[in-house]
Amino acid sequence: MLEKLHTLTIRQAADQLDVSPSWLRFGERLGSLPRARRNQSGWRYYTPEDIERLRRLGVGERKRRLDGCNE
Repeated sequence: MLEKLHTLTIRQAADQLDVSPSWLRFGERLGSLPRARRNQSGWRYYTPEDIERLRRLGVGERKRRLDGCNE
């Protein structure tokens, strides 16, 4: 129950980081992003600390740089 107090779904986390949920899943699968926490149903959830850690890793910035390569 405690995990629900200040957590975000993958969609909410992705919106805050300006990436898609599938981008977060892909980064996790590749091992380039830390594994997300999971609830009892197996759904990913993120804390504000997780979002800050992903920002420090350059998650939104990294995606913008990759998007720029396609232009």
